[in-house]
Amino acid sequence: MIKYFCFLFLLFFSTVSTINAMDRYAELDRLIENENFFNGKKERRLDSLKSEILERQVKGKEWECYQLYKKVADEYATYVFDSAMFYFRGAIDLAYRMNHQKAIAQCQSSFGHLLVSVGYYKEAIDTLNKVSVDQLPEGERQDYFSYKVRAYYDLADYINDDFYSPVYREIAEGYVDSVLEYRMPNSVQPLITKALRFLAKWQPDSAAYYYTMAGRMPLSMHEQAVVHSCLGYICIRQGKDALGKEHLIKSTMADIKTATKEAISLMVLADFLMEHGEIERAYEYIQKAKEDAAFFGSKQRMLQVAEIFPVIEVARLLQEEKKRQKAVRYIWIVSALVIVVLIFLLFVYRQLFNLRKIWMVIQQNNKELKVLNVRLKEANKIKERYIGHFFNMGSLFVGKLEDVSKSLNTLLVSNDPHKLKAILKTINPKKERDELFHNFDEVFLKLFPSFIQEVNELVEAKNNYVLRSGQLLNTELRILALIRLGVEDNETMSQVLGVSINTIYTYKTKARNKSALSAELFFERLKAIKSDR
Repeated sequence: MIKYFCFLFLLFFSTVSTINAMDRYAELDRLIENENFFNGKKERRLDSLKSEILERQVKGKEWECYQLYKKVADEYATYVFDSAMFYFRGAIDLAYRMNHQKAIAQCQSSFGHLLVSVGYYKEAIDTLNKVSVDQLPEGERQDYFSYKVRAYYDLADYINDDFYSPVYREIAEGYVDSVLEYRMPNSVQPLITKALRFLAKWQPDSAAYYYTMAGRMPLSMHEQAVVHSCLGYICIRQGKDALGKEHLIKSTMADIKTATKEAISLMVLADFLMEHGEIERAYEYIQKAKEDAAFFGSKQRMLQVAEIFPVIEVARLLQEEKKRQKAVRYIWIVSALVIVVLIFLLFVYRQLFNLRKIWMVIQQNNKELKVLNVRLKEANKIKERYIGHFFNMGSLFVGKLEDVSKSLNTLLVSNDPHKLKAILKTINPKKERDELFHNFDEVFLKLFPSFIQEVNELVEAKNNYVLRSGQLLNTELRILALIRLGVEDNETMSQVLGVSINTIYTYKTKARNKSALSAELFFERLKAIKSDR
């Protein structure tokens, strides 16, 4: 019994975990679909900063212009590499032009970090070595040394040999101590640097400990992405797949929200999903990672994606091939079933020849049908007489119409205009049409009692429809009523209302122009007016 309950618990836990994972995927997919919203925010922020640069590119405002160049470069640092390079160089040029040593040091430090992130290790180290550390503010010295730590660790991993890599790791170790020496209170950078040191030595538990400690501090969205990315990598390497996947999803979501294009979390997640058989989703994510890498413009990122993309694409093609083979097998099975059915039908057909008695029954039925045919003929004669009677009555009615026509002709020949006028006065088309419109208005307003009020809500207040006393609808409202009933053809409206097609078009345009809504939205809401239920 205990084993049974344990099995049910594990089954329930597994089901819940699967549902939660699908929910996280759905949340990530929604963010990917709406990434243009976050990219748009980034672009608007950049456009605003660029506009400010143009306003301050005058003599005497070099410092303000430098600060704006630096902000734009920092914004582009994770978004578009070429643009980040351009604005960093512009900021450095301005700093040298002003001979502002602190600005030169700050800008070169940040520029070195950019070069590290895209894999320009030699250029990054050369740039960082030019920085005068004494000119950096105290809060930025730890960041500067952390950039050097990452530069040498990444260079060691890139070379990955037994001769140069140990040397670069030893240099990185020395700079870790510098980061700790200049660490600032409540700063997350020392924790991340410690974690990186343990990660480089592949001491995953210690690295995860410091990354977890960093995750408990107040972090920016980009710092959260970095921490979750590293934790996800560690967990997956340790076989903690569910936790690692959760960290990678969180990291990717943070990257999308910050419009970060140089991230690798989505690429790692795609590789992980491919290894675990989720080929279609892995293919979608690696496609997105490929687009981001191309957008950012980093050769290193594109090379990293290029290593994984063919593997996932081949796996996807193999999966499609398996589906095709499965479909072919089903086709063969169905074909075999069809052949069996045809054989069975042939057998049945041959058996029909043995059913001679049925033929006798059919002959007897034919005799009975002949009798029924005779009766049907009699019934047809009766119908013919009734139809003739109907036509006779119709002829009489037509004859009466002919008599009336003759009387009118006689009246016209006798040239008695007074009697003719008396007859014509009894025929008043305008009155008949007005009565027709009045009946239409009454019936329509019984169906849609709040029609006028709801139309007034669609137009601007100054253009509200005000009817005369005793008037139910005017021509313009009547046209809108026809549209609500589904009559939208101008020619049909013209025939119903007795006005020209141009008049119909003019009234429709006039009604549409009374509203602040677009024409499409105005008529869409007009058709959505509900009847009285």
